[in-house]
Amino acid sequence: MKKKLKKLKSKILKFLEDEDKVREESLKVLREITRTAVNSIKKIHQGNLKNSKIEIDNSIKKLKEIKNKLKKYPEIYYQGFLHQSEKEVIEAKALYEIIVNKEIPEINDFDPVSYLHGIAESLGEIRRFILDKMRKGEKENIEKYLEIMDEIYFFILNFQYPDAITRSFRRQIDYARGVIEKTRGEITTYYLFRKKEI
Repeated sequence: MKKKLKKLKSKILKFLEDEDKVREESLKVLREITRTAVNSIKKIHQGNLKNSKIEIDNSIKKLKEIKNKLKKYPEIYYQGFLHQSEKEVIEAKALYEIIVNKEIPEINDFDPVSYLHGIAESLGEIRRFILDKMRKGEKENIEKYLEIMDEIYFFILNFQYPDAITRSFRRQIDYARGVIEKTRGEITTYYLFRKKEI
């Protein structure tokens, strides 16, 4: 009995020590991924689309690697910090695809719930992009971007499930509605002022 317990102790300790090491390493990498994704969003707003795409692609690659590494450790995988980083990457990817191609990205290997959160949060960045264009006196594609925001909103309305399985996604839906209505109001005001100037 003692011999068996000793072996079990060694086996379990090794697993937990390995898991703790993987957790610390993963947290560091995920923080880097999040920072890179945030920086890529900044580059999009600055018009630096080429470097933004490079950063987004690198973030997606690192995210896939870390997800594969964490599959062995579900306690870490589903703790929440992976979701936070993944939705940030999806937000950056969504913003890039919408600005460049007027489309939202494919779900591919992204976690479905993180994907929903990411594209919902991208609405705030699309709003910022629209406001920047209006501030510069530009009106090209403003209505198209608002149309895309509407399409994303009607899409995410399909997923009103309990917060326990969607990670409080209903709050994102409320956020999206507010962002779109404010943006619509500001675009309307913008066009009314332009008409007065003519």
